[in-house]
Amino acid sequence: MKIVALNNDPVLNEAFQEFAGKHRLFFNSTAWLKNYDKQQLKQCLILNNNSDIIGCFIYYVFKKAFFTFIISPPFTPGIDLFYINPSDSIVGKNSFNKDVQEALVTYFETQHAAFINLNLPFHIIDTQPFIWKGYTSRTRYSYLIDLAHSEETLKNNLASSKRRSLAKAEKDGLTIQETNDYQLVYSLILQSLERNDVAKNKTILKNILFSFANSSNAIAFVAYRTNKAIGATFCLVNDQKAIYLLGGFDADNKHHGAGVSCMWQSILKAKQMGLNHFDFEGSMDQDIERYFRDFGGELTPYYSVEKINALLKPLLHLKGHRSI
Repeated sequence: MKIVALNNDPVLNEAFQEFAGKHRLFFNSTAWLKNYDKQQLKQCLILNNNSDIIGCFIYYVFKKAFFTFIISPPFTPGIDLFYINPSDSIVGKNSFNKDVQEALVTYFETQHAAFINLNLPFHIIDTQPFIWKGYTSRTRYSYLIDLAHSEETLKNNLASSKRRSLAKAEKDGLTIQETNDYQLVYSLILQSLERNDVAKNKTILKNILFSFANSSNAIAFVAYRTNKAIGATFCLVNDQKAIYLLGGFDADNKHHGAGVSCMWQSILKAKQMGLNHFDFEGSMDQDIERYFRDFGGELTPYYSVEKINALLKPLLHLKGHRSI
């Protein structure tokens, strides 16, 4: 087994496009990766001993001062690690999973980054090979809503406060409309990001909204009050799942039912599209976690791994670094 960077080799690229299409690898697709600078977004293939493609993953690289940082790509849930485990037995499957993780560790060690922080997909629960090499393994959480439930059950699963917000929005005459006006969605999202001082990677966000998003791969709703847009939500559609990516609101025209109503309509739209789950994508922020929790999803853990160079640690500590 070996890991290689996907380069301009036409044969390898053609083989990978077939592999990605067959396995519906949304965040490894060419269309999604066009949202990123090619110099910063790295895509790697996992090859077996016969040099056949059996897996892939992505990551994002940037530099600050003299240090190289490797993270999960912004606005992507993680590194989208996917691979085919050929083993039939439990022992064989576990051993192969270990082999993949060890290959990943070896690969990232060769990148000589001062900071590595990677979010792993839900199905990767073994981080021991990373831990053995000095990485910190942390548990993160998301909420997943099972869309097989009826609309009535989904609504009953909402916290009472969320149901009151929906009722208040209706009483106050808010209208909730699905939209493909991504410029409007962007303007509301950007307001919220700037208020929270996290308005980074705006070029990537613009690419997602203005070049990538369409009615087949995205869900967007806007809340209006007296014909003025006051809130919005934006979700991606990944195979059989809708993933909440971002939301925003107009601070000068706030209504606590605007965002809730947009989110609720997004959930119903995902169900209407025949998707299996609605994924809130997770947050370790206590207030955001509580907001997501109230929509009635199932708490679902996933893992991240992090390693920081000893020279960089004091600088990050002074800046109040927290794993993201």
